[in-house]
Amino acid sequence: MAGTPNGQSGSISTMLNFPTDFAFDSSGNLYVADTNNDRVQLFLSGKLNGTTIAGLTSQSGSTAVLLNVPRSITLDSALNLYVVDSGNSRIQKFQRA
Repeated sequence: MAGTPNGQSGSISTMLNFPTDFAFDSSGNLYVADTNNDRVQLFLSGKLNGTTIAGLTSQSGSTAVLLNVPRSITLDSALNLYVVDSGNSRIQKFQRA
């Protein structure tokens, strides 16, 4: 599904670092709160390479585009992404592009 079979963590597109939550959309795409990389990764159905769709890899912060310890995610019916950005004590909404 996502990450490496040997449990190795990292920040490249095929790796995760302390994933804490995930969600699927109706197309079977996987969204992962990649907590220690301060990002949310999207893995298209059947693909092993993820794309960062929220936050910036290994760059925490409090601006609108950065996350700091994202712990939980959910999608609404329009595929807007909501992220519990625990390090910034907020919930961020990212509209579907």
